[in-house]
Amino acid sequence: MKGKMIHIRVTETEHKNIHCYAKDKNLNLSSFARKVLLNEKAGGSLIADELLNLRQELSRIGNNLNQLARLGNSGQAVDISETLSELQALQNQLNKQLEKVR
Repeated sequence: MKGKMIHIRVTETEHKNIHCYAKDKNLNLSSFARKVLLNEKAGGSLIADELLNLRQELSRIGNNLNQLARLGNSGQAVDISETLSELQALQNQLNKQLEKVR
C-alpha cells in the first residue's frame, strides 16, 4: 500500500515540463515520478528519445543535401529553399531540447 508522500518544489516551467513528460509517456504524475525517481525506464529517456529523433531528421536532411549537391555539380539548377527551411526547423527543435537541460 502506498501511504507515504514526497513533496518537492519546482518552478512553473519545470512543473509544466514534468506534466508534459508524464502525459507523453501515458503515465499519471505519480507513476511517472516513481519511475524516474527509482531510476526505472519511463518509456525511455525523454531527452534522449527526442535527441534520437532529431538525429534521424538531421540524417534525412543530410541525404537531401547530398542529392542536391550531386545535381548542382552536374550542372542542373537546384532549389534548396525547402531544405533550408527544414534545417531551420531542426535548429529550433534542438534549441528547445538544449533549454530543457540548461
